[in-house]
Amino acid sequence: MTQVRSELASSSYQKAYATYQKKVADTQRVDELLNLGLLAFEAGDYETSFRVLAEAERLAEERETKSLSREAAGIAISDRVRAYQGTVFDKAMLHYYRGLGFLAQNSLESATVEGRRIATYLEVNARESKHAYKDDAFLQYFSGSLYDAFGQFNDAWISYKRAREMYADFYGVPEPSFLCPVTLAAVRKVGHEESEKELEERCGGDAPNREWGRVIVICEAGLSPPILEENIMFPIYKSDPKRWDKDEDRDEYAWRVSERRYHQDDNVTVDYFLRVALPYYSSEYVGTSVQNVVVRDTAGGEFPCELTTRLAAILRQDLSDRMPAIVARAISRALIKYAATKAAEQVGGKKDKWLGDVLGAAVNIAGAASEAADTRSWETLPDRIFVADFRLPPGPHTLRAVLRDDFGTVLFRHDFDPVEVKRGQVTFLRARCMR
Repeated sequence: MTQVRSELASSSYQKAYATYQKKVADTQRVDELLNLGLLAFEAGDYETSFRVLAEAERLAEERETKSLSREAAGIAISDRVRAYQGTVFDKAMLHYYRGLGFLAQNSLESATVEGRRIATYLEVNARESKHAYKDDAFLQYFSGSLYDAFGQFNDAWISYKRAREMYADFYGVPEPSFLCPVTLAAVRKVGHEESEKELEERCGGDAPNREWGRVIVICEAGLSPPILEENIMFPIYKSDPKRWDKDEDRDEYAWRVSERRYHQDDNVTVDYFLRVALPYYSSEYVGTSVQNVVVRDTAGGEFPCELTTRLAAILRQDLSDRMPAIVARAISRALIKYAATKAAEQVGGKKDKWLGDVLGAAVNIAGAASEAADTRSWETLPDRIFVADFRLPPGPHTLRAVLRDDFGTVLFRHDFDPVEVKRGQVTFLRARCMR
């Protein structure tokens, strides 16, 4: 993946796509299909992107009905053996990119179907998820905009309203200034007077010029962080049990040991240290230098692109939510391997101590070789997404997105193809900067 990330960093989308295609030909891994689908999208191969992302979704759903044999192998060997199902966030973003692909093909109806799938999936997840990521402000806004463009104003209002609720606490991202006005515009089209009055007080009562068209520019910046592997040592005390009659007892003990990562008991004697491989995101990783984005119209006018989501923050939180279970599985796995090592030593030692040591070492080496953290992820996602949502008079327009760093240095310019803004309609544009 290092070469692919390097090619993406230089905006060589066709090269990155070709490199990854060659690497994962005929893959049935969900993470590889997600990455391949997005790379196909970036390269403009929309049909392949649709097909591959649909296959990723199918396999993810299929693997939610977990195979007991694969689960058991995951406990005994490595988390990498477990069928990767994708995260909740993966499954929501999958429909976002399918929606963008349909917009690129001027198929608003199909894009709106993907928007509805996002909203439906997030609605179910908000009810059932035990993790911090239950819903998504940006994706609700995106779904609402698709509904709006397709004339489904009541659904648009519901999604906008949910987005505004989410932005009250959405990974440090404040509510974009354009969200209240577009919500008000949708409410007026629905004709809900009470909500209209409330929104007028919050965001002003000036109605948008209905003679003009709405333009939404989505600017994706950077690359999301890759998951790395680290080795952690957990102390095993002499007073700890060395045998467990039931798997449940061993797993419960593993949970207790996992707490020793941050706190060790006093007045105990350490018997040995258990090494486990765990996934993590580097705190030093910087996914993008982009801090400021504007969209300019060559006919005059400049419109700010506002930060709407920090994908890296969502991914970090998701892994953090899953870590207790990951750590417990890794410790349980290490305990099984340790028990196998001791058993081999005892079997061989009955005949010859040297033979017992050799057998024990062989089993120990095999166990260590198979120990690996699960670092699979959708790492071709962007780091942040900025959006400009504004109105222009009908007619041809030539727009440019300018992306800068903290110091005002221009990192990237994207010139969009000329667009024809139409009265009362919504135009979607999208750019990606890898800096």
